[in-house]
Amino acid sequence: MEKMDHTQYMKEVQIKESRATTRMGYLPIGGGGLNASYTFVDAVANICTTAGNLGLVYGKDFFWAYHGYDKEDDDCVTLMVAEEKYETVLHLALKNNHKIKHTPDGQVKLIKKAV
Repeated sequence: MEKMDHTQYMKEVQIKESRATTRMGYLPIGGGGLNASYTFVDAVANICTTAGNLGLVYGKDFFWAYHGYDKEDDDCVTLMVAEEKYETVLHLALKNNHKIKHTPDGQVKLIKKAV
């Protein structure tokens, strides 16, 4: 009997990047080693933190799969989830009420805390 891949039963879930962050995609100074957009990375961090706060375990109940696009061609964070109900719970629980600002001199500041 062929061994089955444990991810074959996971459901792909897309969450619009704009639902998870308003952070600017780059620092307004040269340099830095982040190949991904700061906007996208902040969205992944917020979504995964939300899932963890709901009791989901990264690498068991869900994992970040890749950057994707929805039907409107908007940037999306694509997750794989172990149970379909996690999609609904994540969409309902996700908040985007924090604000991160990049200053002209390259500083990064949290100007509004999440509530």
